[in-house]
Amino acid sequence: MTVQQVGKYEIRGRLGAGAMGTVMDAFDVVIERRAALKVIPRPATGDVEGEESLARFKREAQAAGRLNHPNIVAVYDYGEDHENAWIAMELVEGGTLKQMLDRRERFPVTEIVRLMDQILAGLDYSHKRGVVHRDIKPANIMLTADGTVKIADFGIARIENSSMTQVGTVMGTPSYMAPEQLRGEPVDARADIWASGVLLYQLLTGEKPFEGGFSAVQHKAIHTEPTPPSTLSVTSPRAFDAVVSQAMAKRPEDRFATAAAFAEAIRAALTAPAAAAPAQVPLPMVDSDATVVSGTMRPAPAAPAPAPSPSVSAPAKSGPPVMLIGGGVAAALVAGAAAFLLLGRDPAPQPTPSSTTVALTPVSPPAASPPAAPVAAPPAVDPPRPTSTATTSPPPSPPASSPAPAPPSQATAPPPAPPLLVPPAQTPAVPSAAAAPPASTPVLTPPPTPFPAAGGSGNAATASTEAPIPPAPPQQIALAPRAVPDFRAAAQAAAAAPACGLIAYSASDDALSLEGVLRRGQDDTLRRALAARDIPLAATRLAVQGFDGPYCPATDVLRPYLASPDLAPQVRPVGNLPLINGQLLRFDVTMPEWGGNLYVAYFMKSGEVAHLVPSAPHPGNSTVRLGEPRAGFPGWEVSEPFGTDLLVAIVSEGPLFAVARPVVEKQEAYLAALADALRDARQQNRRVQIRPFVIETAAR
Repeated sequence: MTVQQVGKYEIRGRLGAGAMGTVMDAFDVVIERRAALKVIPRPATGDVEGEESLARFKREAQAAGRLNHPNIVAVYDYGEDHENAWIAMELVEGGTLKQMLDRRERFPVTEIVRLMDQILAGLDYSHKRGVVHRDIKPANIMLTADGTVKIADFGIARIENSSMTQVGTVMGTPSYMAPEQLRGEPVDARADIWASGVLLYQLLTGEKPFEGGFSAVQHKAIHTEPTPPSTLSVTSPRAFDAVVSQAMAKRPEDRFATAAAFAEAIRAALTAPAAAAPAQVPLPMVDSDATVVSGTMRPAPAAPAPAPSPSVSAPAKSGPPVMLIGGGVAAALVAGAAAFLLLGRDPAPQPTPSSTTVALTPVSPPAASPPAAPVAAPPAVDPPRPTSTATTSPPPSPPASSPAPAPPSQATAPPPAPPLLVPPAQTPAVPSAAAAPPASTPVLTPPPTPFPAAGGSGNAATASTEAPIPPAPPQQIALAPRAVPDFRAAAQAAAAAPACGLIAYSASDDALSLEGVLRRGQDDTLRRALAARDIPLAATRLAVQGFDGPYCPATDVLRPYLASPDLAPQVRPVGNLPLINGQLLRFDVTMPEWGGNLYVAYFMKSGEVAHLVPSAPHPGNSTVRLGEPRAGFPGWEVSEPFGTDLLVAIVSEGPLFAVARPVVEKQEAYLAALADALRDARQQNRRVQIRPFVIETAAR
């Protein structure tokens, strides 16, 4: 049923739908105020389940209606008629935290602290007034255009002294539910502390601590401990591990007593000095019956260098592959592909009976001084010379007229010859058990070299007793140091890789960020460019949109003026996307600090360009809302053809065009004029910065 009028509210569009009703973009015709209207149909007589849903709906209005806080969505009104029940509330147009996480967006630690501080401020206010939310999760955390947090959806909230919450009823989202909540026990404010701890964990790592179906999540949440955030994400400070652990303590009494105490601990963790990394990272304890979702250990590749002792590395979390979801703003505006795990070096492998042993054979020594047989032992110890059961042909005896060589002395012995790597097939000899090192210390042992007895030929397995030969120092193989990735060069190469795209980049010594738009199907070029330079995914942030359309000529013209990810202009759409037929296009543009003239060009699949904002000066750092209907301007309504369009915001110092462009013109004509205007601006040393954004539209 399409609702056009609900009570005194005029319906202007659909914002979304969830388990607790449909949310409409509404207008209060009495006091002339926009609102978000959550609407559910009234249940039929005798519909027990429907009556229960209506009771929860009323409880949401009661719970949120008694709260007045800047970080909680305000409730204006509740009403019913013979068809529907509705709640009128504050309209928040910035989207949800879930949408940002679904795009795999990565948050700086300072931004995480800011978000959590506002979430916990709202919860602390709610708890002090006897309201427990019970469903804190990213989908219920809304963000305004300026980034302010708004907690929404008190649909299953528990109101103090209310009889509407039944013991044994499990309500909430499993991945964010506390153990007592999963068991159907009564809950208090500490259940919201747990859920907020899960949310903090997800912001730090990009992963939920417990995933799977209801029974799997329930078992893990009750019986197992999550992997510490700093183990999964190189950007997560170690000080946050203890904060998350206390927030997600199994027993409610072990958690933070209040949301304010939790917020204070987060702020303290941000300023805590970095702790020294332990020599060994323990593996997480996982119940044997639990479904393991943290990935598997990578097999350690064979390494030629000896290791002094075995070590245990942290398990490699199998993160999602680098993936760019195309299609502009369909469901997910930006497809972030950052995986949140930095894989360290593998430990030296333990030798196994089935592994191939590579032996080291010294170069043949000068005839005048046979070398000592090398043995595998520390330099400070002189173990007995090993014997071998392997036999080889003895070397030729010296001429009869030549005296037997004298035993070499420590002062005159030549240095050992450099080792040669000999394939196993050519050197089948295996060191004897007498000289074998302990099983816990894998080494590469040179095989014993046979020598004849003094005065004539002898068996290779028999050592001379007349001239004892001192052991030579163990042979060692030097490993070349691993090259340090050049993040700046890698970011530049990746940004230039797509043949049709506008990719901006920023980089530091240990991280990089790529943002922009590109033709669908070219996302592999970014992945290959990063992989070719050994850039770890954990240190990479990708926020790239894909498009289908004739926009490649535009990317060639605009590329030299593309703003880096941390600079303005910034474009943020208003409302849910994709835009449906008949909805209005609205968005915010944040200006650079230096201000200037703002142009907004809208490239369409039809091959035409609409000039939404021909030219308008705006001060620096200001945010401009565009597309709102007003007197004489009905707004930009979405219509055919549907697909992916390209919106380009251009800010320049001074006007770009001497004569205003047509409202709509062919793309070729506009690009020719734009190229000339941009070239003139550069020659006059006037700054120009652009920001592209893909807008996806659909019939329904």
